[in-house]
Amino acid sequence: MSEQVQSPNSGESFKKVSATQITRRAVIGGAGAVGVAAFLAACSPGGGTKTLTPAEDLSATEKVLTWDNWPYYMDGEDGSFPTLKAFEKQSGIKVTYNINVDDNNTYFAKIKNQLATGTDTGADTFCLTDWMVARLIGNGYVQELNYDNMPNVTANLIPAFKGELGSFDEGRKYSLPWKGIIAAIGYHKANYKKLTGKDAPTSVEDLWAPELNGRVEVLSEMRDTLGILMMGSGVDITKFTSEEFYAALDLFTEKVSSGHIRSIKGNSYVDDYKSGDAVAGIVWAGDLVGANLELGSEELGVVLLDSGSTFACDNFVVPMGSAHKANVEAAIDYYFTPEIAAELALAGVYYVTPVAGAREIVIKKDPALANNELIFPSDEIFATKLKQFRPLTPKEDNEFSKAWSKASNGVV
Repeated sequence: MSEQVQSPNSGESFKKVSATQITRRAVIGGAGAVGVAAFLAACSPGGGTKTLTPAEDLSATEKVLTWDNWPYYMDGEDGSFPTLKAFEKQSGIKVTYNINVDDNNTYFAKIKNQLATGTDTGADTFCLTDWMVARLIGNGYVQELNYDNMPNVTANLIPAFKGELGSFDEGRKYSLPWKGIIAAIGYHKANYKKLTGKDAPTSVEDLWAPELNGRVEVLSEMRDTLGILMMGSGVDITKFTSEEFYAALDLFTEKVSSGHIRSIKGNSYVDDYKSGDAVAGIVWAGDLVGANLELGSEELGVVLLDSGSTFACDNFVVPMGSAHKANVEAAIDYYFTPEIAAELALAGVYYVTPVAGAREIVIKKDPALANNELIFPSDEIFATKLKQFRPLTPKEDNEFSKAWSKASNGVV
């Protein structure tokens, strides 16, 4: 059975967090507006043959680190950063935390020259999404991590994040997950029932019901939208073929051309669901959790289909030019402490934690939050419903991105 997951508005931490808080994925949605030319220019592999050497690690004498991250990924984003302040006091390491990442492509474009030469990018660590991290690893731009400095990672990293969900980095040698993001089927409950007579969608095929013509919205992120469409057709997106990709793209193109898909959006799609103009489609689950919080109700629903939902992480990496790798590893290890991971969730960072033991702490303070499968997926959900869009070769990335841009033209 497909699983409907509610956002627990009754939870204590949901009451405490501002109803106007914007989700991290709402910001990433703006990535869809980046033109294909800019995308390809930003993401083209460096192409160099030079083997880079890590910078000398000065962590023993320079107790500092600079960390670039996305918005809405840290407690106290007013600048108070309680967990970071506690880390500084505990470790003696001064952290400069910059909310500098607003899109994988644009962030990469800013630092690609330094990455290619192994010089300082201005950050000792930054968190980027799986597919971009795979590119950095493939180009030799990031340092291998030292697990001797990260006992909490060894003890508490949820196995799924090191296995199938970390397949782009075998053994997690070069990257570690910060937070996970689920894409799934979302719907406006009252309007879906009114139009279709059904309580909730149970398959991708339900999105194509004639009654929903012009009321379906999907994400501007190619990997999420086409990933879910492929899975709806029985495709394993961890090892799909070019033919399977283009079959899903053909379906997508047909639904866009016919007007059945009303729009392809990033951030602003949430407003369309809240107003009821969008009735069903492909969403980032955390966004609808936040939207229900803002609405003060359970008007919007999320379904994790049996066919599967896409799952991706934003991940720590240490660029070759960083001179403070051991300091970064100390910070990573700190955030893999279950108590700290739980504190982030209770403070309103509503994305999937990779830290085992965090849920058990949260459940004592906020059972509704801890039992939300969108924030704390069970082992069964990880094993059966969350799949990762396989890494693309540079040739595929170029080709598929152009095809996606063409199919989406005029609709975003």
